[in-house]
Order: sequence, then structure tokens, then C-alpha cells
Amino acid sequence: MNYKNKLNQIRIVLGLQVKLASAKLKDGTVVEAEEFVPGAALVVVAEDGSKSPAPTGEHTLEDGTVVLVDESGSIVSLKPLEAAEDVEEVVEEEAQKVKMEDEGPMDGSEPESPVADAVKAAIAEKIEEAMTKVMMAMEPLVTEMADMKSKMAKMEEHYAKFAKAPAAGKITTINDSKMEFGQSTDIVDRFKELKNSL
Repeated sequence: MNYKNKLNQIRIVLGLQVKLASAKLKDGTVVEAEEFVPGAALVVVAEDGSKSPAPTGEHTLEDGTVVLVDESGSIVSLKPLEAAEDVEEVVEEEAQKVKMEDEGPMDGSEPESPVADAVKAAIAEKIEEAMTKVMMAMEPLVTEMADMKSKMAKMEEHYAKFAKAPAAGKITTINDSKMEFGQSTDIVDRFKELKNSL
């Protein structure tokens, strides 16, 4: 899930909209997450629009689904209402696991599984490589977006000047009384007079 967080951060930097799934709790509180899946960060949306990480514990959605959240505000699991009997115990166990992972072994010895550490390091390296590739691919887009923003600013400036400019001058009409052909108002008569004068 870490790469999705990074991708959303890139979207925010570029000014793109980040789409989040939202749901309401039974008490009417609105919550959002990238996806309602384990590992995703769950955020509580206040009435004024401010967002904060969801508190540790169980949160029941309007549809009856129970969302378990750990200390960091991440979704631990999603369970239908019937399956959420010992929710507090599960949250406590998960919180203890996270706490123990953060602190390491209590006796100060090396981690139990060097293979697990090697796998974690390899995964972290692959994720870092992927993020580097994504950032390199995004670099031309960022430059292009900056160029587009400057062009758009110039166009808006030109449009503002154009909008302020006065319209074309008033078109004057020919007054029949000033015509050299005579006093006739009928166009056919005018053409006859013109023909006769030649």
C-alpha cells in the first residue's frame, strides 16, 4: 500500500485530484480511504472538511461492516457485523504485534528470522526502484504541466486585454437625402438615372 500513498502524493504535487472511497459510520461520521482494504489508511473527515487519522479500535459502517483500525490509523481488517465478536481482542493483538515489530526483540538479541529481514529489504529495494522509475517517468509530465500553466497564464492575460478593448467603431448608414442621383427613393429609379447619365 505504500506505493499508492506515494502515487497519491505525486498526484497532489501535480495538482491532480486524488480519488478516495468514502463511507459513513453508524453515528454519521464520514470516513475516507484509498480503498477499504487491509493496510489502507483510514481518515476521519470533520464537518469543516479537515481530515485526521481514525482512532484505534473498531468502527462500524452504516452497512454493518466492522472496520478494525490499528494505532497508526491503518485498516487491520474488515468484517461483516456477525463476524466481529472479539473485535477488541483482535485490535489488541494487532497493536501488540505492531508494537513488538517496532521495538524488536525484548532481550536485545538479533531478529528471529534473518530470511524475513532479507525479504523485507529486497521488497523495499524493489519498491524504491519502482518509485525511482515512476518519478523519472513523471519528470517530463511535470515539466510539460509547468509549460502548460505558463501558456495558460499568457492566454488569460491576452484574453483579459482583448476583453477590455473597445468594440469596432459605429457603422454609419448612407442618408438618401445626400445622394447625388436625385431625390428618388426607389432603387430601380436610381439605376435608370445612372444608366441614362452615362
